[in-house]
Amino acid sequence: MKKILSCLLAVLLLASFSISAFAAEVPSVESEKQIPTVAEAVDADGNDVAEGIVITDYEDKDTLPEDAQKQLDDAAEALEDLAALVEGNEELKELLDGKEVDCEALFDISVVGDEIKLPVELKLELVNPDNFAALLHFVDGEATLVETETEDEFASFTLEEVGAYAVLSFVEAE
Repeated sequence: MKKILSCLLAVLLLASFSISAFAAEVPSVESEKQIPTVAEAVDADGNDVAEGIVITDYEDKDTLPEDAQKQLDDAAEALEDLAALVEGNEELKELLDGKEVDCEALFDISVVGDEIKLPVELKLELVNPDNFAALLHFVDGEATLVETETEDEFASFTLEEVGAYAVLSFVEAE
């Protein structure tokens, strides 16, 4: 009797596992955009080079060369104490005017192919344009404020160097 019950239980378990294999995949209702995307990129000769500009999220840094990974890690470390980073950068401190900010996105901007020469006029579609505060470029953990023009959901700037970038957003009052 115990053998029969054990066999029936095993069959029942196998049957329950197979049911989930036939379940339909539920499509995502909304794709979650976490980093800015390239809307336009134009080189000094007026050529559209958007296809050659690659933005890689910090979470996917292992797909990048080792030096780019290090730049992102250094930037992430600097962003851990955002208050100290702001306090140590007079330009950024003046721009933020005492308002609280948070790091919305940390990412790498790189160029694919030898035909693209910097500088490039880059227009990024922002994730949260209403709360955009600043764009920072990091080299060896040191942040530089990038001069940015914003319009609608876009931020435009001159990409002079590839590397680690972060978008800072104003913290919404609750």
